[in-house]
Amino acid sequence: MKSKAILFALGLLPFLANAETITGQYTSDTPYKKGEVSILNKRTGKSTQPDKKGRFSLRNADPSQDTLALYSAIRGKASFIPMKGCVEFIIREEKGVLDVVQKRAPFIPTSEYSGQIYMKESLEKTGESMTLSAINAKVPRSNVATSFNGSLAPIYYVDGLEVGEISTLPLSEVAYVEIVRPSNPECAALGARGANGMILVTTETRYKIQNPHWNEPMEYHWEIKQDN
Repeated sequence: MKSKAILFALGLLPFLANAETITGQYTSDTPYKKGEVSILNKRTGKSTQPDKKGRFSLRNADPSQDTLALYSAIRGKASFIPMKGCVEFIIREEKGVLDVVQKRAPFIPTSEYSGQIYMKESLEKTGESMTLSAINAKVPRSNVATSFNGSLAPIYYVDGLEVGEISTLPLSEVAYVEIVRPSNPECAALGARGANGMILVTTETRYKIQNPHWNEPMEYHWEIKQDN
């Protein structure tokens, strides 16, 4: 029995890795009464009902492959909405037509070394065009390695490869940077080399590999005609 339980748990791992909470809002051109509409995950069978304000949420969904089913108790039928990687749904029912707006969650990079991440959009607000200049302008000196303006430099990485410096790297080629403090265990393990912290740069080219949906719409808008 124990081995079967382990195998079952292992089988769930790929799904759990992509599990997210789906949220949404349902409205209708007729007064909505709780219980008239149910929102289901077609694959898992889990369901929920919009609250009095039409809000709903479904946990443990895989937006990359799951499908929402909006079931009407009055019609006794369901309309299906492929998630398309989206996690937010705004559904308006009017005259037998579902007007659906689906929104994809923005890609949020995870920290490799428990550092502070700055997206390019944030660094661009400094007005600087070069990556290192933007970092120095964005991050308070008291919170970063003192070597930024001294004779010693932090360790620089670009797309996982150590480089000598990044002063000539245009900010236009960067997706985000991670600032790792000297107090971080990873830096401490490097001894004197890590005494000034690390700066990890991820370029847009690498970003597109990490985020395969980068060039897809962040929002979908479509209509579904319902059979009476």
